[in-house]
Amino acid sequence: MDRLPDVKITQLRHFVAVVEYRGFKAAAAAVFRSQPALSLSIKELESALGAALFEKGSHASPTPFGTMLYGEARKLVEHYERVIGSAVDVVRVRHGRVRVAAVPSIAHEMLPRAISRFAQRYPGIELHVEDGTADYIHDRVRSGVIDFGIAGEPKGEPELSFTPLLSDVMCVVVKAGHPLFRHRKIKWKDLSGYQLIGNGTMRALPASLLDAIGQMEIFIANTTALLSAVEGEVGLTVLPYLAQQRHRDMLRFIPLDEPPVERTVGFVEPTGRSLSPAALALRESFLENLGVSALPKQVRRLAFD
Repeated sequence: MDRLPDVKITQLRHFVAVVEYRGFKAAAAAVFRSQPALSLSIKELESALGAALFEKGSHASPTPFGTMLYGEARKLVEHYERVIGSAVDVVRVRHGRVRVAAVPSIAHEMLPRAISRFAQRYPGIELHVEDGTADYIHDRVRSGVIDFGIAGEPKGEPELSFTPLLSDVMCVVVKAGHPLFRHRKIKWKDLSGYQLIGNGTMRALPASLLDAIGQMEIFIANTTALLSAVEGEVGLTVLPYLAQQRHRDMLRFIPLDEPPVERTVGFVEPTGRSLSPAALALRESFLENLGVSALPKQVRRLAFD
């Protein structure tokens, strides 16, 4: 197969402009070039192709070869401009999609505020947001279904990176009227006499604490359903402080002590894989919101870039 001539997309754009503007002077102004520079570009294109594009004595009338080339060149130029335009939109966060997941304690209050900030700045970005347990989020990041997650640290998973952001204390959740409701702190061992409802966060507790609080015969993974069960006096549960939800005035989160236990959450991202510009912008929005948010004493900001 013969080697193809070295033709540049700029030369084709200049050729299309001369045909459509019916002259070199108008075309030069349209493509922001001087008329001599445009003429040189056309001559170089003709030389590369080995045929004249315009009739002699008429700088704007294409030859039969030029007429044939024009239709294909115009389609190629339009396709090139669409591709480059779309790429620029993605880089400048004018177009694209972000997929993110967070543990419920972050998804319920903190993430929506960051999303609001992000949506105002980048209205052209499609957002897909979900919540779930830390294990679920780790799986979603690992498989590439979501861009990044906000969850607990993945242990022993080199394909996932972790940037710590927040740490909050573990609490027992009780309903108003319960004997423990007015306590300021409660020892882990004091939970052993009560019906406890298990959840995904409790699975990550040290074995010594699970032994201290005793067997859990009920397990509810969904945080909203879990808190509703506590309100319905099914039992008590243990959750991080940030898992509190609005409009649940009958519930109280009481820090657990002896020993105090903290839960750390942060960005979970794929190791060695860059985030898209839109995903980076959402990540930055979350950091901005975190930096200006007033946090209760039960929550600590951790060092982050």
